[in-house]
Amino acid sequence: MATWMVSKGAKNIVLLSRSGELKGKAKDQIDALNTAGAAIIVRRCDVADRSDVEQLISSGLNDLPPVRGIVHGAMVLHDVLFEKMTHHQYKAVIESKVKGARNFYDALSAVNAPLDFFICISSAAGAVGNRGQAAYAAANTFLNGFAQYLQRQGINATSIDLTAVSDAGYLAEDAEKAAEVARNLGSDTICEAEVLSLIHASIEGSMASCNGHPITGMRITPTMRPFWSNDAKFIHLLQAAEAATTTTAAAKVSWSAAFKATPTRAEAEQVVCNALVEKIAEVISMEPEELDVTRALSHYPLDSLTAIEVRNFITRMFEASLQVLELLASGSIEALAKVVVGKSKAKIWES
Repeated sequence: MATWMVSKGAKNIVLLSRSGELKGKAKDQIDALNTAGAAIIVRRCDVADRSDVEQLISSGLNDLPPVRGIVHGAMVLHDVLFEKMTHHQYKAVIESKVKGARNFYDALSAVNAPLDFFICISSAAGAVGNRGQAAYAAANTFLNGFAQYLQRQGINATSIDLTAVSDAGYLAEDAEKAAEVARNLGSDTICEAEVLSLIHASIEGSMASCNGHPITGMRITPTMRPFWSNDAKFIHLLQAAEAATTTTAAAKVSWSAAFKATPTRAEAEQVVCNALVEKIAEVISMEPEELDVTRALSHYPLDSLTAIEVRNFITRMFEASLQVLELLASGSIEALAKVVVGKSKAKIWES
């Protein structure tokens, strides 16, 4: 975030941590930015400690311009099932987010600091819950409510509910933990660029459409029903998924009907090609627009299991029997469509 802010013209940025130190890759990045002309300062501050925050705001930043924006991204993780959680464990997770946000708001209000933005880095766990992370979900839910409170005070505030970020931050450095979070949340991941876009929109005050509370990663599809699918908060997503299921079923019928209604072999091949694009995109989790019908099937992540699903689709829709190896070796999607039409028992074309 600091690197991105510098690229947008920010000069004076303060990074806080309980140790007041940066190490490894983070230190190298900050040193490079400072060498290039930025002024990124690292200070020690336990944001959950009111006296630490008050001292920082009252005297610890005297050598810098006034504070004009806050990105509150503190996090403590201590996963434990709720029924086994001690009060100490609960507080350890809660305090950095809850007390941290409150302490900064109070300290800045005391010195009448006019803020351009106050951004809370929250989590989708606050919206859907997360097994083993009740305290973490509660802390993020507080941030969502606190941003609404700040808005009522006239402050440009946002609470961004992040799902797992695939290429930056805590989970990107721990593949096992990332996989566990993905299983528990049942949501899509997002990338660093998307996070920075949300930060940008928040700073510009462009989050009115979601009331300053964007939630990322939430998706229900005909084939993916996360544990939170029946939560009333997400009824609109469930309805959209059910509508898509109906549409998909209708589309499957229409592929078969369209195929049988084609007057020429060339048109039949085009119908099959279009159907294959849709089906292959579905099984490999890509958008149909991303598939090139002239490119070899080996270019796409089709394995034996997904190939079986495509083969069964071909059998149902076009009454053509193919072996899996024959399907995978057929070349491009366009070439596969010609093979399917040639093997189909549904109709024989004269041309």
